[in-house]
Amino acid sequence: MKKYIVILQILMLVLALPVQAQKPQKKDFRKDFEAFKNKAKQEYTDFRKKAFAEYLQFVREAWEEFGAEPPVQVPEEEKVEPMVVEGFEEETASWFSKLFGGKDKSDEEKAAEKKAKKAAKDAAKAERKRKKREQSNDNIQVQQVVEAPKAPLPQAKPLSEVVQQTAQANPYMTFDVFGTQCRVRIGDNCRFRLAGISGDQVADALGEFLKPQFDNLLYDCLQERQKHNFSDWAYYQMLLTLTNKFYGNHSNEATLALGFLYSQSGYKMRYAHDGQTLYMIVASQYNMFGKSYFYIDGEWYYLLDNIKDGSKLSICTAKFPKESPLSLQISALQNFSVLPTNERTITSIKNPDFSFTIRSNKNSIDFYNTYPCSYTEDNFMTRWANYANTPLEKWLTDQIYPGMREKLSGLKPLEAVQQLDWWVQGKTDIDRKNPNQGCFLYAYDESIWGYDRNFFGEESMFYPYNDCEDRSILLSHLVRDLVGLDCVLVYYPGHLAMAVNFPYDVPGDYITVGGRKFTVCDPTYIGSDVGETMPTMKGKGIKVILLKRLS
Repeated sequence: MKKYIVILQILMLVLALPVQAQKPQKKDFRKDFEAFKNKAKQEYTDFRKKAFAEYLQFVREAWEEFGAEPPVQVPEEEKVEPMVVEGFEEETASWFSKLFGGKDKSDEEKAAEKKAKKAAKDAAKAERKRKKREQSNDNIQVQQVVEAPKAPLPQAKPLSEVVQQTAQANPYMTFDVFGTQCRVRIGDNCRFRLAGISGDQVADALGEFLKPQFDNLLYDCLQERQKHNFSDWAYYQMLLTLTNKFYGNHSNEATLALGFLYSQSGYKMRYAHDGQTLYMIVASQYNMFGKSYFYIDGEWYYLLDNIKDGSKLSICTAKFPKESPLSLQISALQNFSVLPTNERTITSIKNPDFSFTIRSNKNSIDFYNTYPCSYTEDNFMTRWANYANTPLEKWLTDQIYPGMREKLSGLKPLEAVQQLDWWVQGKTDIDRKNPNQGCFLYAYDESIWGYDRNFFGEESMFYPYNDCEDRSILLSHLVRDLVGLDCVLVYYPGHLAMAVNFPYDVPGDYITVGGRKFTVCDPTYIGSDVGETMPTMKGKGIKVILLKRLS
């Protein structure tokens, strides 16, 4: 028995030996892995900095003079006045009076008014049905189909991974971008002096950015972009705000730092100067209205700060590897902090029960105020698709979409679209002393802004006045989001409407695109039903702007 116990003890000892031997090996493996990871990160940093050092050599010499092309202006359109359906004012006058004020009435007066209103409504409806029977449903001929903008390229990224330098301990500086707090590590060791703007002086100053403290600054900028899901334009504005705050508003040092952070984030830019002031010009996937631009190596570069209005600039043509042009698409929701505006109630012009109270996010509105109107594919009309394809902010839709879905539930698609159309139609008359009249008011951009301006969907729900473009863009959002139907924008000379692809045949004017039937829906034809074309637009050639498809 003792013999077996001794043998068992020996076996246990032998079996334990490999386990004990593996422990230091496991520890060594972790050490090796950490060493490998740190080495790889250092190689990423060394690779990017080596490329930047090579770039600096070209900055010393690669300067050429270019003449600025004059800004492209938004095309002027002929003025098309909104129209009101015949009989609509009489049909709705009583409840408009109720909505917008008036003396209290007795029960008898209210009953008589209700009876008269119903009679007028029935008479107007019967007359319109009679006229509709006399008119055929027009298949409107399409002169041109404007393709939807191509899907954006992946957002620009650095040439190689940007690694934090733990040995650096700069304090965090906070700054606001459209009311949204950002913070980056930046300190006095990030300051520098740009002695002049010759090629050598610019290259010498850029050499400062090879120091490790700028790795943390760049790392933090990219983290903020990711955290807030900033679009390219929002990220550019973030970098502009940061560099202006730390280096001085529009100083040459601020512009140099802006160019470094922008290019090392993966974007395509070039430095330029006029002998005194340093500028940054950016390559863009979109053509921007109202911005001076330069044609360099087959691409358009834009001057974004509006300081220089033309003439000639000396431009550094040095390139950085794998740089990407700016995209002006906003394909995903951005995470701006919320600053609620005052409440605004919007009520349908035909259904007083279809009424919703809205508070916009002022921070988003401020962002849109900076956004440059642009087009792509050398087609001016693509600009509207960019606005219509930008998703509405979740904070806003969370306020109105649940209530809208509840009121639309159980309705057929045509009925649901009709309710949304009437909600957007608003009024044609303008009382400037009382812009918040409970519905959208129509006004020409030039009379309000002094120039043609398109609205993102959220802006139409913030500003008291909008026009045909804004209403069609907003309605296309609501129909796609709430009813789940594809839409297109319909361009007449001087006028924009939209059309909806219903899952079944519906009466009214329509267009055919790619074998699919889209029924006209015009939120500027006040009091109209789905399928009705504004009479002044009848017989005019149209162009169709395709929007992002739901499926």
